[in-house]
Amino acid sequence: MNTVNWTLSTLVAALLFIPGCSQNPPMEPVGLAVEEMRQAQTYDAYAADTPRQMRLDGEKAQQVMTGYRSEAQSAKGVQGDIEINIGN
Repeated sequence: MNTVNWTLSTLVAALLFIPGCSQNPPMEPVGLAVEEMRQAQTYDAYAADTPRQMRLDGEKAQQVMTGYRSEAQSAKGVQGDIEINIGN
């Protein structure tokens, strides 16, 4: 009885590993579409390898930060109640 259980366990394990061994590469048009999309979304693939100087001077940076902080301080909270209806 013990050998029957061992044999069945081995057979089941082998059947479970068979789908993991199959390799189905994507169809060629799908692979090309993915590669074209990746290339279109990559502006500068080597940006991290070629460091550049920052092109923002101190006066412009101060204007940007002042404008950002003034917008944040002048923002008002949510007025009134917010109702969220989920379902019926």
